[in-house]
Amino acid sequence: MTRFYLLMLPAFLGGCLPNVAASAEHDRLKPEIALLVDYVDTTTGMWGLTIAPRHFDPEYSDWGYYIGYSKGDETKIEVPKPAESYLKEYMWRFGVSYSFSQDFSLYGGATAYTYETNYTNNISPRNVGGQPTWERSRDRNWGAELGLRYDLSKGIIIGAGYDTYTQAAIFSIGFSM
Repeated sequence: MTRFYLLMLPAFLGGCLPNVAASAEHDRLKPEIALLVDYVDTTTGMWGLTIAPRHFDPEYSDWGYYIGYSKGDETKIEVPKPAESYLKEYMWRFGVSYSFSQDFSLYGGATAYTYETNYTNNISPRNVGGQPTWERSRDRNWGAELGLRYDLSKGIIIGAGYDTYTQAAIFSIGFSM
């Protein structure tokens, strides 16, 4: 029986040593900050920016966080004349990330999606230079997102994620320093 354990020892050490080497590499992750341009595939399509630093504390070098903001173009809504109407959408994103290696990380967090409709009420004042009254309806909803980021080459980062409320894909490209 003792001989069996002695034969298993090299196999056990052979299986553990690569994990120890990977763990040592994981403990030496360098702090960095990524600046990303995002596209959120919603109804009107939103463009935005995300800042994603990796933690500078050596005890938590595999953790990071991010904050991002995306905004869509104003989209005109067809309504009977003389009324006017348009919509805007924008989204804040924030959360944490975990790095599996220097090049590959998983991120997840919360999103605050705002859908805003601006419209006139078809009534304009009967004076010289009178303008119609604009009213605003704003709907804010919370969601969650999950995604991956990968460093293609030294400093060029791509990312892909999914937002649960808008049910939209989030694509990112940027650089890290």
